[in-house]
Amino acid sequence: MQDVSPRLARLLELLLQKKGPVSVDELAGELDSSRRTLFRELKNADEALSPYGIGLTSVPGKGLQLSGDDQGRARLQSALRKNNPPLPGNRQERLLGLLLDLLDTFDIHKLFYFADSLGVSEATVSHDLDTLEPYLKERSITLIRKPGQGVCISGSEEAVRQVIIRRILSDGAGGELPYLKACDYPPSDVAWGVRELFDHSLNRALAWMTPDSLNMLRIFVMVSVERIRKGALLPPPRDALEEAQPGGGYLFRLSEFLAGKIEARFSLALPRQERAALTRQIKSCRAMLHNPFNPMEAKDYAYVLTLVHGMIEGFDPSLAPALKTNEHLLNGLSLHLWAALDRLEKRMELPDSLHGQVAEKYPELYEKTKRAAAVLEERLGVPIPSSEISLIAVHFYAVLFNLKAQNTRKRTLRVCIVCVAGIGVSYVLAAQIRQRYKEELEIDLSDCSDEASFEFYDFLISTIPLNQRDTPVVLVNSFLTAEDHVHIREAIDKYAFVEKTLDPPSGKTAPTALPERLKRVTELLQQVGTLFSNFQLITTKDDCSFEELAGLSASRFAPDPERAALVHKALMDREAISSQVIPHLKIVLLHARTGGVAAPVFAILMPEHGLFVDPYFQGAKSCLLMLLPKETPREMNEIMGIISSALVDNTVFLDRVHAGNLGQARSLLESEVSEYLVQYCKENVKE
Repeated sequence: MQDVSPRLARLLELLLQKKGPVSVDELAGELDSSRRTLFRELKNADEALSPYGIGLTSVPGKGLQLSGDDQGRARLQSALRKNNPPLPGNRQERLLGLLLDLLDTFDIHKLFYFADSLGVSEATVSHDLDTLEPYLKERSITLIRKPGQGVCISGSEEAVRQVIIRRILSDGAGGELPYLKACDYPPSDVAWGVRELFDHSLNRALAWMTPDSLNMLRIFVMVSVERIRKGALLPPPRDALEEAQPGGGYLFRLSEFLAGKIEARFSLALPRQERAALTRQIKSCRAMLHNPFNPMEAKDYAYVLTLVHGMIEGFDPSLAPALKTNEHLLNGLSLHLWAALDRLEKRMELPDSLHGQVAEKYPELYEKTKRAAAVLEERLGVPIPSSEISLIAVHFYAVLFNLKAQNTRKRTLRVCIVCVAGIGVSYVLAAQIRQRYKEELEIDLSDCSDEASFEFYDFLISTIPLNQRDTPVVLVNSFLTAEDHVHIREAIDKYAFVEKTLDPPSGKTAPTALPERLKRVTELLQQVGTLFSNFQLITTKDDCSFEELAGLSASRFAPDPERAALVHKALMDREAISSQVIPHLKIVLLHARTGGVAAPVFAILMPEHGLFVDPYFQGAKSCLLMLLPKETPREMNEIMGIISSALVDNTVFLDRVHAGNLGQARSLLESEVSEYLVQYCKENVKE
């Protein structure tokens, strides 16, 4: 479609979208232009529309309308989209388009270049540049105006990418557009090429990335291709550490695959320094937790896990024993931190996609996460931006929320019905309540004179106001209404749920076939039975070292010397990552997943005279040993979590452990584990 300005193309698209007439004022508002500008564009409309059998008509008192059949309208719409990239719909979109056009090239362009692509006057572009200049300056990019020549920008490639990322991915008051829509203008072949490349050729290969990381990678490629096309390559690596290391690593192979696709799509060559930069960018991308594989190498995971353990200690030392054994937190936070390390090293701050909501809605959680981030700052020597702190806080929140839900039970409440309308009405009221809430409430009857006994109830249900300070009162009618039932339900939900002494793991989704469900239940019960029947107390020397303690544990529970060496190594490796000595609990927590044992192990190790004297143990009185085979059902992991959580939540259990009272310690844990097993059996047999 020739000789159609971008503004006229946008105007015709707006009219095509409407079945009826559209007022001139509405059209002018949509295009952010005046009525005069609108009528000037319409002078060429008839010539553009005639090949499609469409006319532009004016409906008195209503506005403008396109006439013609559906086939002609469809052909017109296809031609408009093919030859005329869509214009910004408002000033905020135009500012984004101008910003992208500026950042798309470091070359000097006259104002007409920008005005033509955005469909506005040069004066409008000049005014928009005045608006963008302080925004760019704050982000280390200079807007240079050269009289008689045009305008351009000056700044590092990293700064350019950060501005694009912030502007496109953020969802602030600026009205920014998503990446894909932003690529519709300015009409850059590189932007469109990158969009096409990622949507078709790389869709499956990059499916493990979070959406924001995928967009960051797109922007990186877009800016890099523009620069390489101009011959402005990155400097060669200063040393081997800056260069992408060849080998069999997944990230390196993915980088080479992506580099090949870029070279083929844009007909250019990526030298080794550009490939190294691409590899580093891919490594900085966040992985979704539920992805089909873990992109981390084993050596990366060991290092990252060390940092995660340190952060957990900084987050909340009292919760550290339970959190360090929570695989959801360890896996999720490790995946996040693995990519964050590269972002932090390159000072690449993610947009705050949570918009400060974590700090605002969960201030205590945010402050704890800041303490965890401080540990990371100290070890890495780089500041941790607020956007990273918010994302880290989400990992802690998810686990704490689940733990709280698991640590809650619903108890039967004791209530008293107070009525002055006579004993008969009291019984009628009690019968109504008992019929609906018989599994949730134990009901007594009383009159107003028996105030002394009110304090023994969870709440009172009364037909008259009562002067009660300590015991909550729910006011109802003698014959309950729907609103009365709402108030009673609110009281039950408020007071019935209490924290358990120990954390019961959540239930599982049962397999479909009953024989298979029964088999799993039987296997779990056998494992738990073996665990408790083999639970024992082992006496050790007062002056033993940590390594000797680990060696004793390994030799006692591994079936042969070869597998004892595996257990010993697993315990020492775990200690190297983060100390398992917990001073404020006076206990050593030895736990590891190892191929050295074939069944779960649970035991207490006690020094002969009740205290480890080696300074390394910091006054510990006992040691709790828990070993899991490499392949362990999730339910068994959760049961071991109950045991480790008992150290924090149940002071009686910890006292029995320190006293070496094996029988009582076992009884306390059996009580809590049996509750989990009852629920587990119900869910797996019933469904």
